Amino acid sequence: MQIWKKNFLLIYVLFLFVIYGGLLILDCYISQNEWKQWMDHARSSEKSLFYLAAGLKDEEISRISMNMKEAAEKYQESGIQVRIRINSYVAADYFPKELESGQAVKIRKKDGESFLVIGEEKSAGEDIIEVNYAENLAELSQFQKRRMWIFCALGAALSAGIGIFLYCMMRRINRPVNQIAHELRTPLTGIRGYAEYLMLGKLTQEDCFFAARQIVDSAKNLEDITEKLLIMGNVREGALQIGRLDVRRLLSELKNQYPDVETDCKLDYLNGDVTLVRCLLENLISNAVSAGSEVKVTVDEKRIRVWNDGEPMNEKLLKTINKGQELAGIRGGKHGYGIGVCREIALVHGWKLRYESAKEEGTAAICEFGQMQSGSLNCRSFMI
Repeated sequence: MQIWKKNFLLIYVLFLFVIYGGLLILDCYISQNEWKQWMDHARSSEKSLFYLAAGLKDEEISRISMNMKEAAEKYQESGIQVRIRINSYVAADYFPKELESGQAVKIRKKDGESFLVIGEEKSAGEDIIEVNYAENLAELSQFQKRRMWIFCALGAALSAGIGIFLYCMMRRINRPVNQIAHELRTPLTGIRGYAEYLMLGKLTQEDCFFAARQIVDSAKNLEDITEKLLIMGNVREGALQIGRLDVRRLLSELKNQYPDVETDCKLDYLNGDVTLVRCLLENLISNAVSAGSEVKVTVDEKRIRVWNDGEPMNEKLLKTINKGQELAGIRGGKHGYGIGVCREIALVHGWKLRYESAKEEGTAAICEFGQMQSGSLNCRSFMI
C-alpha cells in the first residue's frame, strides 16, 4: 500500500473517532437533560397527588375515594400507575405489585418495559399519606433510540463526506509527486546509462561524442521538466504577474523554435502572465508537433486554436481530457502532466481549454478567452 493511502487511513480513523465521539458526547448530554426533565415532571405529578389527598383528608371517606379514583384513572390513561393510601385506608390502587420497591426512586421492569417508580410517605397533620407513582419510560426510550439512529446516520454521512474529500485532496496532493518520480526517472536513467557507458573506456571519439550528446539531451530534458514543475507550482500558488503581452512577438519566438508550424494571428495584445501563456502555447504546439506533420496556430479575439493533422484521439480519452479528469496511465503530452498544466494555466486566467478530434478534421486544442481578454483580472490572480 502506498504511503499516502496509509496516511489517509490513519487520518480518516482519527476523524471517525472525533465525529462519533462528539456525537456520543452530545447524545449523552441531551439524554441527561431529558432524564432530568422527565424526573422533575414525575416528581411534580407525584407531589400533586399528595397535595390532592391532603386537601381531601377531612372529607368523607366515600368522597375521598371517588375523587382519588377519578384522578388515578386519568393518570392510568396516560400510562401512569398510582396508589394512594391515607393512614390505613387505600383511596386508589392501580399500582402493580411487581413495581413495589423499598427505595424512594428506582427504575424497575414489568413485562419487558421500564418504569420510573417513586414511593413516598409524608405526614399531613395527624394523618400519614403514602403515594406510590410509576410512569412508563417507553416513550422516552423510543425518542432516545430514534435520536441515536439519527445521530448514527448523521455520523455516517459526515464520515463519508469527509472521507471522500480527504481522499481526493490527498490523492491530488500526491499526484504531482508520482508525476515527478515518473518524469524524472527517464532522463536520470539516460544520464546514468551513458555515463556508465563512457566509464567502460576504449571508445572511439564518435562513440564518446554520441554518449556525451545523449547526456546533454537528457540533462536538458531534466531541466525542462523541472522548469515546468516550478511553473505548475506558481499556478497553484497564484504567483502571477498579469500584464499586456505581445501575441505576435510571442508566436514569432515560438516559430523560431518550431519553424514548420503555420501561424495566423489576428490579435495584437493579450492580457495574461507572459511566462505562463508562453508555457501554455509551447506545450500545445509541442504536443501538436509530436502528434502530426502539419500544425497550425490561430489566434483571434475569442480563442487560441492549435490544430494538427495527426491520428485522432479515441472517444474515451477525449471525454476524459475535456472533463478535466486524471489521465490514469495515459501520457497526454510530451510529459505526463502537459495537459494538466495547460488546463490549470487556462483556468487561472479565466479561460476554458477543450479538445476536438475527428478523423477527417484532425485534432485541435482550443483555448477560449473569458473576461480576462477584455481587461478584467480573474479573482484568483493578483499582481506582484
